[in-house]
Amino acid sequence: MSLAGFTELNHPLIKSYLTVIRDKKTGTKDFSDYVERLAILLACETSRFLRTGRKKIDTPLESFNGYEIIDEIVLLPILRAGLGLVTGFQKVFVNAKTGHIGIFRNESTLEPVSYYYKFPAVKEKKNAAVFILDPMLATGGSVNYAISVLKKSGIKRIIVCSLVSAPYGINNVLKKNRGIKIVTCALDRKLNSKGFIIPGLGDAGDRLFGT
Repeated sequence: MSLAGFTELNHPLIKSYLTVIRDKKTGTKDFSDYVERLAILLACETSRFLRTGRKKIDTPLESFNGYEIIDEIVLLPILRAGLGLVTGFQKVFVNAKTGHIGIFRNESTLEPVSYYYKFPAVKEKKNAAVFILDPMLATGGSVNYAISVLKKSGIKRIIVCSLVSAPYGINNVLKKNRGIKIVTCALDRKLNSKGFIIPGLGDAGDRLFGT
């Protein structure tokens, strides 16, 4: 699948870790642990979209012109499953701020329903880099809603990060949002009649929290 703005990662560790969390025999603790490991890899891969500036320092031997990330990074997990990705991203982006957006999918209409939103203060919204964290990009409804909220508040640079995605969701998001980046660990086959990703990994929120 080749679309501007879309990246599917191809990494041996990612493939291995995904196999663990797809397995229905994997319990809550191991599922959560491997999701965090995937989040770290996903954060490293998506860091390529960040901007750097030069920074002069002194090593023990001489002065050195190095680099530093100049973007103000904000993590925005979509509750509740998105919480499973936060710790991994925070370990990579140590200075990141974290907001939260609560969205659930109406199981009858498959439309997103919002119930909570909190965004941290940033110096300049137009220069902030916001990472939307959602393990499953299925229909794209929740992600589209989150993007619309961010755009209304003046956020322009948005990267959507998922573990498993469906072609329908990818197309739905990119069709409605020009300039958005989507990075996923795996592009799965399709959605079933209930809007779940096939082969997928089940309900990520339920498996993360044992519900």
